[in-house]
Amino acid sequence: MTNSATGSGARPRSVIFYDIPADARFPLVSKLASAAWEKGRRLIVRAFPEQAPALDEHLWVFREEAFVPHEVALDAASLLDPEARIVIVTRDVAPIAADILVQLAPCELAFARGFETVIDLVDATDDLRLNASRARFKAWSDAGLRPELKKTA
Repeated sequence: MTNSATGSGARPRSVIFYDIPADARFPLVSKLASAAWEKGRRLIVRAFPEQAPALDEHLWVFREEAFVPHEVALDAASLLDPEARIVIVTRDVAPIAADILVQLAPCELAFARGFETVIDLVDATDDLRLNASRARFKAWSDAGLRPELKKTA
């Protein structure tokens, strides 16, 4: 599936919510990005602006034997490599045609609908963010999907 990020009625094949500790979020994103890279898939990570620099650094150093090639981009025009397969964004933009969206930060449902797979990392840092994660889970359910919840300690 090619992402148009228009929310034009497309719908993901799978939506997975990970309820994991805050300190496990970057390592999980790194594993997901690495797996996508190795399989030749394209992935966008939606992050908060304050998270992007640290995540950028983490993707370069998280594995001793290799890094995950990636970019941080505001839009397609700001991409250094037009063939980039892993891109970190800080707003609802799709600078590459990706089939996987990883949400470190929430995005609009219309944007997320443009991806084949949506991976939402539950944010339990405070009640407001936790309730927003729950609302996204409910919105996917109300849209006729069965989001999967994976919990780890």
